[in-house]
Amino acid sequence: MTMRRSLDALSVLSTDDLADYDVISDGPRSMESSIADLGPSPKFAGGEPAPLPSAKEKFDTVGLTAEEIQAYVQRSLNASLAGGRGDDSRTWRVYVDGVFGPLTPRDVLQLRQAKLSFPSVHLLVGVFSDDQCEQHNTSPHMVHEDRCEVLRHCRWVDEVAPDAPWTLHEKFLRARQIDFVAIDEGTSIDPNCDRDRLKGYDLVKSLRKAIPTRRTNMSTPMPKSHDPFRGKPQPQEGSRADLKERESGSARGTVRDAPAILRKDADPTTELQSAIETPFEEPADSTPFEEPKVDEFGTGSGV
Repeated sequence: MTMRRSLDALSVLSTDDLADYDVISDGPRSMESSIADLGPSPKFAGGEPAPLPSAKEKFDTVGLTAEEIQAYVQRSLNASLAGGRGDDSRTWRVYVDGVFGPLTPRDVLQLRQAKLSFPSVHLLVGVFSDDQCEQHNTSPHMVHEDRCEVLRHCRWVDEVAPDAPWTLHEKFLRARQIDFVAIDEGTSIDPNCDRDRLKGYDLVKSLRKAIPTRRTNMSTPMPKSHDPFRGKPQPQEGSRADLKERESGSARGTVRDAPAILRKDADPTTELQSAIETPFEEPADSTPFEEPKVDEFGTGSGV
């Protein structure tokens, strides 16, 4: 019995038995060459997973390459700055703010453009607090810490600023060492954009620290309650508020004590038979005319 155990131990520790499995660490072969035997790695577009063909049809900014985004930003900077800022050797600190509750494709596609606006970007994303959203009649649908946590795991985000001001000011820009603020094109002339936020964006433009991102146009319109630039969110079709309003409206229009023939549980045959057997009778105290009565206001009634 002892000999059998020793033989089993020797067979388990045998180099011959382990040789077939020790491909990576044993011998002159490297880990890279061993992994290469598994086949070629999938091709990615610009270091990111390729979008679905249906996403390219739905979101018009999905197919923008890094070169196209940077050329668009440089054209804007050339128009506002002498020669632009084309220093590719440094890392630019770019800032984007918003509600981000919930995080929509339009949001992440703007973050992608901001991250790719220069060859090297440190993207800082500011998240408005719950109190700020409430003061400006914006419903984030998610609490502040949840929105910050979701953004922290976005591939384009390098840093999250949970203390983002609703209206940008120079003190915040200096404290965070922000070089540029990415703003969706058309935001400053959007009548639905909050005026207090517009004041901050106008300040950024006056400081020549604004860079444009192309607004994502979707084939399926975004619900108004998800638009951070609108005022008080409108209830969606099928939402609790909408259903409650429908219920109250239907209750106001309900006829109380409806005839039995109109009730769902009424039997038409029974009701018809009852009407035939019970002839119509005039009320005993009914008269063709009544004397006019004078109410407290001196007007007659009852004619």
